[in-house]
Amino acid sequence: MALCHHCNRRKAKRHCPALRADLCQLCCGELRQKKVNCPGSCPYLQHQAYQEQRKWQRFRSQPRETINDERLAWLIAQIEMALYEIAQRSRDFTDREAFRILSQAREKIAAGEKKIILPEERIEKKPEISEALVNLINQVRYEKGLVLSTSSGYSREEKVRCLEALMGLIYDITGGDLRQRVYLEDLARRIEKARKEKNNQKIIVP
Repeated sequence: MALCHHCNRRKAKRHCPALRADLCQLCCGELRQKKVNCPGSCPYLQHQAYQEQRKWQRFRSQPRETINDERLAWLIAQIEMALYEIAQRSRDFTDREAFRILSQAREKIAAGEKKIILPEERIEKKPEISEALVNLINQVRYEKGLVLSTSSGYSREEKVRCLEALMGLIYDITGGDLRQRVYLEDLARRIEKARKEKNNQKIIVP
């Protein structure tokens, strides 16, 4: 059996479709979605998403953290708006895929890695949705009124906290059944309601 393409020490037991090379299990776990932009079809990435869902299922009975901080609520709103726009463009986008994207974004941000290894011929292709979401989260700045707050940026811990809160919200709303669009439809109703309330506000001129 050939040696791992990355460490060149351990036996390569997994084929990496992104690198088009064989990796050992440890290097696969080390590089996955941290230094390698894994395609959604990779069976090891799908297994990771399954394990992530299992982890959240174990804690479903525990009370969820309520985000009352205005700054963090602003970041969550921007993330949900991104999910809403994706869901509006694709009816095939389910709660499971929304959860998977949040999970992958959480892992990337928690790892603190910005560099993604891509085969040279794939560099010009559009990034994975989770990577695009990470880029969005890193660019969000808190706005209070029309002015940026002096502490407008978000720490890595705050970003992870918001993503985990959203993942927990999806499980709370769906009851753990992620096959449909229960959360996404609830999200659409909340956004449309907020828009109607904003449009119905009267402007009072002194």
